[in-house]
Amino acid sequence: MLPERHPNLAIIYSNIGDIHRLMGDYERTLSFHRKVLNIQENVRCNPLECATTYTNLDETYREMKDYSTALTYFEKGLEIREKNIPKNHPDVAVIYHNIAKLYLSTGKYSMTMKSVQQAVEIAQEKLSSNHPHLLVYRETLEKTPKKL
Repeated sequence: MLPERHPNLAIIYSNIGDIHRLMGDYERTLSFHRKVLNIQENVRCNPLECATTYTNLDETYREMKDYSTALTYFEKGLEIREKNIPKNHPDVAVIYHNIAKLYLSTGKYSMTMKSVQQAVEIAQEKLSSNHPHLLVYRETLEKTPKKL
């Protein structure tokens, strides 16, 4: 009943794409997230919604081990967030942590360390000491080889 490019369809497509990513069906994931991006680019939407779509795409490409494409989407999402929310917002920490995971996967440990430290610093400032995100960021920090 909704028009082809209705913003509510973008939400539905995004959720379906997330389910396919969890099932490891990356081609279908990408198909749904591209539909979302197409709607968002053609309908006036909140820029943070586009940033979330970029995050969904970057995580998918990271899981597919297409690290250069993932990094492109990470950077787009981070740029939008930095323009629209405070630089110490917990959502920015999520992006830094995702970038750290990408660098960890590629063996770029100095970049991993820089990104995960940014995530930890934001989380320590903005989240409770037992918040699940902060605990995961610290775990990534501990897993990062110290010999850079």
